[in-house]
Amino acid sequence: MSISSEKAVSIISGLIPVPEFKDLKSLVSALKADLQFRLAGKLLELSRPLYPEKVWIVQQLALCTYKDEEVLPATRFQKALEFLEEIGLRKEETDDPETLALGGAVYKRMWEYRGQIEHLHESLAFYRAGWHASLKPEPGSDKAPSPPRDYGYSAVNAAYILDVLASRARVLSKRTGTRSEEAEKYAREAKELREDALERLKKAYADDLSLEKYDWFAVTLAELHFGLEHYDDAGEWLKMTMERGPSEWELQTSFRQFVNIARLQQIHPPREHSELKDWHPAWRALSRFLGEKETLSALSCYRGKVGLALSGGGFRASLFHLGVLARLAEMDALRSIEALSTVSGGSIVGALYYLEVQHLLQTKEDHFITREDYIEIIRRIQERFLSGVQKNLRTQVLSDFVTNIKMIYTKEYSRSHRLGELYEKELYSRIGEDDTLCTEPRLMRNLLITPAGHSVDKPFKPKFSNWRRRARIPVLLLNTTSLNSGHSWHFTARWMGEPPGSVSTEVDVNDRYRRLWYEQAPEERHRNYRLGYAVAASACVPGLFEPLPLEGLYPGRTVRLVDGGVHDNQGVEGLLDEGCTIILCSDASGQMEDLKRPSDSVIGVPLRSNSILMDRVREAEYHDLRGRVESRSLQGLFFIHLKKDLKTLPVDWINCDNPTVPPHQSTCTTDYGVDRDLQRRLAAIRTDLDSFSEIEAYSLMLSGYLMAEQEFRELDKQHRKDGEIGTWGDFDVDAPRGAWTFLQLENLMRQPPDTSDARRRELEKHLEAGSSLFFKIWKLNPTLHKLGLTVGAALAILLLWFAYSYRDTQITLIS
Repeated sequence: MSISSEKAVSIISGLIPVPEFKDLKSLVSALKADLQFRLAGKLLELSRPLYPEKVWIVQQLALCTYKDEEVLPATRFQKALEFLEEIGLRKEETDDPETLALGGAVYKRMWEYRGQIEHLHESLAFYRAGWHASLKPEPGSDKAPSPPRDYGYSAVNAAYILDVLASRARVLSKRTGTRSEEAEKYAREAKELREDALERLKKAYADDLSLEKYDWFAVTLAELHFGLEHYDDAGEWLKMTMERGPSEWELQTSFRQFVNIARLQQIHPPREHSELKDWHPAWRALSRFLGEKETLSALSCYRGKVGLALSGGGFRASLFHLGVLARLAEMDALRSIEALSTVSGGSIVGALYYLEVQHLLQTKEDHFITREDYIEIIRRIQERFLSGVQKNLRTQVLSDFVTNIKMIYTKEYSRSHRLGELYEKELYSRIGEDDTLCTEPRLMRNLLITPAGHSVDKPFKPKFSNWRRRARIPVLLLNTTSLNSGHSWHFTARWMGEPPGSVSTEVDVNDRYRRLWYEQAPEERHRNYRLGYAVAASACVPGLFEPLPLEGLYPGRTVRLVDGGVHDNQGVEGLLDEGCTIILCSDASGQMEDLKRPSDSVIGVPLRSNSILMDRVREAEYHDLRGRVESRSLQGLFFIHLKKDLKTLPVDWINCDNPTVPPHQSTCTTDYGVDRDLQRRLAAIRTDLDSFSEIEAYSLMLSGYLMAEQEFRELDKQHRKDGEIGTWGDFDVDAPRGAWTFLQLENLMRQPPDTSDARRRELEKHLEAGSSLFFKIWKLNPTLHKLGLTVGAALAILLLWFAYSYRDTQITLIS
C-alpha cells in the first residue's frame, strides 16, 4: 500500500483528522495517480460536510465514482450524474466548464459500455457546452479568460467525439454508395473547433510561458496539433510533456487517445521491426513521447483491446476451439489477446492454453516473442489435449475405489471435485517444451503472470501495463453460474466472485456476491483454491454433476456453482465487462435442433422450453454485439458457430398452393469448404466428457480452422468495402497455412454424400455415431452391430414366448 493510501485509510478510520483543503486536494490527486478511485471517493465523502461550499469536492466525487470499477457500471454512471446534477448539470444557467466536461466524460463512458449512439451525442453536447462556458469571463469579471478556463480540455474531447461520428457516417455512406454530407459536416466542425482552441491556447502561452507546467496544457496542445495533422508541432509538445515527467496513468491515457485519433485519420501503424525513417509522420511524432522502441511496442494498441471467448459444449467445443486457435496463431492474433473468457468445454481447453502462455511469457522477454511461439503452443496443446481426452475422464471419475468411498462419506467431496483433479492430472500436469510432470495441485493464485524482465517485487497489472507490450498478458475469466443469485461467477488469477458489470440493478434485485482476492478469503481452502475445481465448476452440467460448493465464504450462506453456460454459454459478457473493443467468439455450444414431433411429456416439455429460452438468450446476445459494432463502441466482432452456413427452408403446409422454391445451390459444401451433411453431423456430436476418437477430434479441429479462416476473409472484404485501411483488426488475414495434422482431412470433408470414395462414407458413419452418448462401438463395428441386433431379436422372441405361454396365468400380488 502506498503512503497516500495508508494516509487515506487512517483518515477514513478516524485515526487522524481530515486535512486542510489544500492538503486534501494533494492527497486526492495522489490517490488518483495510484488508481485508488474508491479510496479517494470515500475520503471525499467524509470531507464533504467540512467543506460544503467547495464545488471541487463534488466534481471529484463524480469523477472517482464513474471510474470506480468495483461498482456496477450502470450504478456508478448514474451516481456520478446525480452528483453533477447537485451542482448544476442540465441547468441552463450552469457555466462551470469542469461540471459540464465531466458530464461529457460520463456519457462517453456510457457509450463505450452500452454502445447506444444517443449517449455519444449527449457526450458531445456537454463537451461543447463546457467549451463555450470556458470562454466566458469568471464570475465578477467582464474580461474573456486567457487561457480558456478549462485549458482546452472540453474542446479536444468534443473534437474527438465529432471524429467518431464522422467516421461512422463515412462507413454508412460507403455501404450505401452515397455522398455523406453528415460526415463532411462533423469533420468540418471538428477542424474548426481544434483551430479555435489552438489559436486561443497558443496566444495564452505566448503571454505566459509558465503555462507549460500545468499538468495537461502541453499534451492538450499536442492533441490539437495532432488532430489537425500538424505532426511535427505535435511531436514538440509531446517532447515537452515527457520532460515534465507524467505518471504512467497519464502516459497510457494520452498515448491511447493519440492512437485513436490516428486510426480515425486512417493512418496505418508501422510494421514490426520497421525503421523510424519509414514511419508515417504521426507515428514519428508519438516516438517523441515514448521513444522509438517503446512506441513500436505500444502501437499494438492500435487495434484496440482484443478479447477471446471460448464457448461451452463439452469436449466437442474444446476440440473445435483448438482448430480456431490454430488459425488465430497463424494470423498472429493470439499475441494481442488481453482477455480470455471461457465457459465449460471452453474452460477445459482454455485453462491449458493459459498455462502454456503463462510459461512462455514468464520465460521469454517481450521483444523475443513471435507468432511462431504461439503456433508451437497450439501444436503442443492439440497433441496433449487429445491424448488426455482419449483416457475417458468421465469413466475415470468412478474408477478409483478410495475416491469413491470419499465421495460417499464426505459431503465436501463430490464427483465434480474428482473430475477437477483429473483435469489437473491428465491435462494440466505437463506444460512447456520440456514435458516436465507437475504433481502438485495447481492453485488459482499461482496463475498470476509476472513477465520475464519485470520486477518480481511489483505485481504486473495487465489493465494498466499491457499497453507497452506486443505480447499481451491475458486476463483469464473462468465463467461459472451461481445458483444463489443466478449471476455469473468468475474465477481469475487474482480474484473470485460476481463481477460488477454482470448485474443490472434496474431489473435484477438479487444480492451480488462481491468478488474478493484470494488472500482476502477467510479460510485457507479458499485462499488455495485449485484450478481443477474452478474448471470443474465452469463445466458442471446441472443434473449430471453436483454443484461445486463454497462454504464459509459469505456469512450464513453456501455458494453453489454450476456450468457457466447456464448464465452465458458464449462467454462474451465477461469480455464486455473487461472493456474489450474487438471480440473474437468461437461458439461450439449445443444449438437447439428443430423437432418434427416434440415431446408432450412431463419431463420433455420443460427440457424443450429451457432449450428455447437458452436459444433466445444466445440470439439476443448476438444482436446486442452487432448493435455495438454498428454504433462503433465495438471496433469489430468475429463470431462463428457450428451451424454456420447450414441452410434451412420454410416448411409449407399440406396442399400448399404456392410452395417454397428452393434456391439454386451450385455446391453441397459450405463457404468454408465442408460438406453440409458432414457439418450437420459435427454440430450434432455429443457435448460430453468421454473419449473422442481421432477422426472426431480432427474433424472438429478442421471445421473450426476452416470456418475461422473464411470468416476472417469475409470480415476483411467488408472492411475494405467500408473504405478502411489495412486489414480487419490489423491481423495477418492471409497468413500462410501451417502443417497441421487435421488438414489431411480437408479434401475428404469437402466431398459430397454421393461420392464413390469409401473413406467419405466411413467418415460420415463415424460422425453419425459420434452423436450417441452410449454404444458408439456397436454402431461402428459391423460384427458387434450384427451381434447386437441378434441379441435384441432373441430377447424380443423370448419375451413374446413368455407372454404367450403364461397368458392365462393369474398373478397374486397379496397372499
